Amino acid sequence: MIIVGKHFLSVVKETVKMIAFSTRRCTIRAFCSMLLLLTASVCPLAGVSSGEGTWTWTTETVDQAGEFTSLAADKDGNLHVSYSTGTGAIKYAFRQAETGKWFTRVVDSGEAYTDLALDSQGNPHICYPFRVMKYANWDGKTWKVQTIATDTARIAFSCAVEVSPDGVPHLIWYRDQNADNSLFTHLKYAELKDGVWAVRTVDWDTQTGKFESMTLDSHGNPVLSYDAWVKGELKFARWDGNAWDIRTVDDRGRAGNSYNIGMGNSIALDSHDQALISYEERNVLKLARQQGSRWAIEKVDTINTLGGWVGFRTSLALDRQGFPHIAYDDAGTLKHAFWDGQKWHIEVIARRGADPTRYCSIAIDANDVLYISYRDPDDGSLRLAIGRKPEQQQRAEMKSKDAN
Repeated sequence: MIIVGKHFLSVVKETVKMIAFSTRRCTIRAFCSMLLLLTASVCPLAGVSSGEGTWTWTTETVDQAGEFTSLAADKDGNLHVSYSTGTGAIKYAFRQAETGKWFTRVVDSGEAYTDLALDSQGNPHICYPFRVMKYANWDGKTWKVQTIATDTARIAFSCAVEVSPDGVPHLIWYRDQNADNSLFTHLKYAELKDGVWAVRTVDWDTQTGKFESMTLDSHGNPVLSYDAWVKGELKFARWDGNAWDIRTVDDRGRAGNSYNIGMGNSIALDSHDQALISYEERNVLKLARQQGSRWAIEKVDTINTLGGWVGFRTSLALDRQGFPHIAYDDAGTLKHAFWDGQKWHIEVIARRGADPTRYCSIAIDANDVLYISYRDPDDGSLRLAIGRKPEQQQRAEMKSKDAN
């Protein structure tokens, strides 16, 4: 990740020179707008309702606009975000752990869902289904963009990307239609081997994978969660090296005949490769915990969804103790739910405003500092909320004073 940081520092130096030159001809307001792209606007998070007051939250401005965010923290504490702007661009933002400053860059044109993963070197990889399935990776010097699904079938909705320790990228996405515009509606998977993308269908059951998530187990094998909307199921698939082992986690009968099961799902694995899956079922946020061949399912919160495809979204991460943290959208209100080993606690991170959808993503660094990227409810800017324990917050404030 040092290579990436050095590159963006060089970009920033050139941009600062451009700003210095351009301010001779522009207003102060224009200058501030340009400066906003380089430095975060940091402020305490007002109006937070905390179950136990466990974290102190602050926020930063990352960019002037952002939706469909995906966030990751590398081993050095640097942050990486992929997102769409809403104005025709797929972008990437990088935040240096030492300086806390953000650098942004356009990766490609388009408006689409994005998902981001880091390889073992800390370099970012992004998938985004903009009519076709696209994949972009930073090789240390430049962004390389590829089209994975080369047929004429329309690709839409969401995707997920992960990179195994040997550097092999894995992608999943929902293929909506065939080339003749007839419905296909199945989950696809691809991995890059010897420079060639091997693509296969994961599940031929009726309409599978409009909402999907992926992680890798300790052997580098992909593990998936996804919905089967017509049958009303949340499903789980693990690649064993030869075939997909597919199981049903939750279903309509168990959930009281609810139709929308598994929406907005997000998967993570604990230290024993046991899966945890956050998801929504009608007006309930749930968490499923794998216990061998069984699944223990619990209610986390009662929510209201805005409906539509973008109205369902959860993002799951585990802290150093293996406790789950979930960021999710409750009818425009951004919330954080966390398990303390005995019960769930709920915090409000951002209240609803004129902009209805938060497009959130959560990450936790090696020091258990929490990060949530989201779209601001008032002005649509891309924001980052940072949650620290009291002692972490004190250290961060001392570091900020020393820097100034």
